[in-house]
Amino acid sequence: MDTKIQKVLQQINLNLKSISSYIEKLSSEDIKIDENKIHLFDYSIYKWLNKLENQELRKRLEEFNEQSANHLISDNFVEFCRYVYLQIEILLDKFTDHNSPERKQDSNYNKINKLKDFFKVIRGGEQNFKSYEDKEYKMITHIMNIRDIASHADSNGKSLTERVEAKGKSIKIILQNLNNSISQEDIKNIFFEFVIKKNSMIITVKKPEKGLSYAYIQLFDLKYEYLNYNSIHNYIESNLNILGHRLGNKVKVSLNKEQPTNELKIFYEKKDYQQIEQTLNWFIQQIDNYLK
Repeated sequence: MDTKIQKVLQQINLNLKSISSYIEKLSSEDIKIDENKIHLFDYSIYKWLNKLENQELRKRLEEFNEQSANHLISDNFVEFCRYVYLQIEILLDKFTDHNSPERKQDSNYNKINKLKDFFKVIRGGEQNFKSYEDKEYKMITHIMNIRDIASHADSNGKSLTERVEAKGKSIKIILQNLNNSISQEDIKNIFFEFVIKKNSMIITVKKPEKGLSYAYIQLFDLKYEYLNYNSIHNYIESNLNILGHRLGNKVKVSLNKEQPTNELKIFYEKKDYQQIEQTLNWFIQQIDNYLK
């Protein structure tokens, strides 16, 4: 037999053996791919995306969708969230262009504003949208937060897991024996010390007919040095000589007995790919219903 022909046949034989080995691995425990977990959305079924002016947009959606499927297979939850959110971001921008084109020029109109406006429309008005209990809204904000945390370096050297826990943590505090003249804005100005953004708090002031006022405060987006309630309590106690004339010299600061669940941390640890895909599918359908 000719030497060249013999080498070609040997190479073919090796290739066949490699293919056979790969097929065996696919059917064994060496390589596990759950086909139920590989979900590529077919964006071509949506009529508005098939219009000529939306071809580039559809191409980007399909590319990001393919990337999210790849990261699902490799069990890279953070990157999976990133590419799911990129799809949501594109669709949300398209919705905003259609629903509120004038808002595009407003530099203060951020992604949270866009998302809330979307839900107000989808839920049938602002009175029907409760962000703190809306399942789909909370799921999308979790995806968004994971993407944002992973996309920005941390100057404090905290790990991704630590940053997720910090981002999702909130603290409920009770203030008692407050000055009756105190307002929500007064309390907000004082407690701004503990949070990253001034609007990262919910304050309810109660002014009884008799006795001193009291307030319930929930703080979000806490600064790292105030993630522990004791650090907040110590700050107020040590600065009563300054804060006393605003809060009241008899003010008492205490931790609410029932503290909020860190839902973002649970979301991050649970890694529920299927639930995220269901939410994305729901979001796509809502956009389609509105734009078609």
